[in-house]
Amino acid sequence: MKIIRIFFLIPALVLLSGCVSKVVEVAHPPPLMLARNSDGVTTMQWETEPGYVYSIFYQDNPRSDWKVLPSADRLRGTGKPLNARDAIDPQRPPRRYRVLPEKK
Repeated sequence: MKIIRIFFLIPALVLLSGCVSKVVEVAHPPPLMLARNSDGVTTMQWETEPGYVYSIFYQDNPRSDWKVLPSADRLRGTGKPLNARDAIDPQRPPRRYRVLPEKK
């Protein structure tokens, strides 16, 4: 009986001794509204929450890596909508965009 108690006690002590050092809160990305004009300028708008920073990422094609849009990197959420713009050559295919929130 003592062997069984020790067998269950050791893993419990390991779990309670601080194996988890940081709690990560997952934020759900808000919907991103896009409008592109004939000059190749894309305007983006999304809702924000205080306590979060937001970054817009883009892809030039589905196989390329996501890159941060320099004009929309770590924008502070205020509880009001935020806007960003991206100007590319109008002859190029449109980019893909996504917004990623991060808890401050």
